[in-house]
Amino acid sequence: MKTKLVSAISILVFGILTFGLFVSPGAAQGLATEQTPAPWKQTLAPVRETLSALPTQDGTVLENLLIREKLALGNQQTRLEMSHTVAVSTQTFIDNQKNAGKNVSTLESALSTFTQAISQAEVDHATANNLLAAPAGFDASGQVIDRNVALQTLRSAGRSLRQAHLTLTQATLDLRLAVQIYRAQ
Repeated sequence: MKTKLVSAISILVFGILTFGLFVSPGAAQGLATEQTPAPWKQTLAPVRETLSALPTQDGTVLENLLIREKLALGNQQTRLEMSHTVAVSTQTFIDNQKNAGKNVSTLESALSTFTQAISQAEVDHATANNLLAAPAGFDASGQVIDRNVALQTLRSAGRSLRQAHLTLTQATLDLRLAVQIYRAQ
């Protein structure tokens, strides 16, 4: 017990001496009073100067976002069509299992939930489609004419696209899990 206490005290004394050797008295006093200037603020100054020297953003960023959202809208339309195909093939699977005399009530419930989710995703998709068909804040060629309105249009359309995506993804995962559980029985 005495040796552990002596070891602990010697480690503590050694640590204090080491700290005193490697840290100058001014730095130690600054650490103790916490009045040292933050060095990271000094390193951000050149970055701020560089950013302030850059020209202001023109509408190209928003125009590119409009193109990307329209592309995402097209891809999501394809995914919605494929979801209908999945629903039809799942219904065929359920009918075959039912004809074989198996209990498919869980699959029927999962498919019903899936088709309702497809309908909800289609509503959100249609909202995004309406916003992007004639986007406010953009002219007919997709050039920004009102930056704030264009930004709001992109945000609203993006929100609808994301909601449709999340709804469809969750419904797909739930249906897939229900089929896997059914097959494992």
